[in-house]
Amino acid sequence: MHETLHKVEQVIENFINENKIPGLSLHIVSDGESIFTFDYGYSNIELKKPMQQDTVSSIMSISKSITAIAMLHLEENTDFNLDTPIIEYLPYFSTKSGRYNKINSKHILSHTAGFPDNIWLVTLLDNGLYTFAKNLPEYQFIFKQCPNIEDTITKIKSREDITKYFSNIDLAYEPGKGWLYCTDAYVILADVLEKISGLTWEEYVTENIMKPLNMNNTYINPSKVSSYNMNEYYLYSKGDFIKIPTPNNQLGAPVGFIYSTANDMAKYLIAIMRSEQKFISQLSRSKMFSMIAQREPGLSYGLGWKIKKFRDTKVIEHAGGYPGVSSFASMIPAKTFGLVMLCNIGDAPLQILSDNIVDIFYP
Repeated sequence: MHETLHKVEQVIENFINENKIPGLSLHIVSDGESIFTFDYGYSNIELKKPMQQDTVSSIMSISKSITAIAMLHLEENTDFNLDTPIIEYLPYFSTKSGRYNKINSKHILSHTAGFPDNIWLVTLLDNGLYTFAKNLPEYQFIFKQCPNIEDTITKIKSREDITKYFSNIDLAYEPGKGWLYCTDAYVILADVLEKISGLTWEEYVTENIMKPLNMNNTYINPSKVSSYNMNEYYLYSKGDFIKIPTPNNQLGAPVGFIYSTANDMAKYLIAIMRSEQKFISQLSRSKMFSMIAQREPGLSYGLGWKIKKFRDTKVIEHAGGYPGVSSFASMIPAKTFGLVMLCNIGDAPLQILSDNIVDIFYP
């Protein structure tokens, strides 16, 4: 094992040398235990605060897996069913082009509902990003795809409002007959959960996921995080790191605005993989890891997770990305092996680093 971990360190160091990385935390687990941690660089360059396993960082789209588990938990404990059309729970849900009466929660969880992948509403509800990006040339394509967005976002006050916004959206394909990654639609799931449970999405995931797993440094509201423990976020331009706003969008939390640590996310992966954990049943776990949306040979999407084949076994993984944020989580449940990486710059190729590490452990 010592030789294996030494190789892992070398791969990580090579990765850091080849990429402009301000800070990175990595945590590897196996057989229900932590076996390796690695921290590099700074969570705050200006103050030279070191990146640590308990540095709180945006996990971006890994948040979708938490929403998926919440929906599966809801199905286990109420009359809710993933296959029931959304309109039976939210009568005000519709789309511009019709056919919405066929869309169910499983479709949304697996990105097979028919929605396009360029809605951008939830992203632009992040006021910090909106202000930062609106005058930058590289983000103008978003604003061109969202005419009248400034007027629209002033009217969005709740997750129900976001659900109703989908009445403006044309479906790109027949529900269940294609695949496009639609971030915004996960807010509809949170709306369903709130209407059925009588709790806010925040209350539900806190009570049924975060507390049972002792994820004590995982947050939905970044303002509750001590500034000392919170990551700062950067982009690299003209030879220097430039600080950019902290991602912050409370309505969009089910989509990607959860904040956690490498240590807490390691607990999360262990809990998902251990069959004796009771926060989600084995049946729900099997549903989550089913290859529902076949994207290409050996690559699919389940419920909140990407699924791929690796030497005749399933690898369960998800990336998160945003200006200033890169995150990645990967599991091989059959080998009870998992890893998580949190990084405070966008577009870091963490998928490649993850694959290289897995190759070392399982050559």
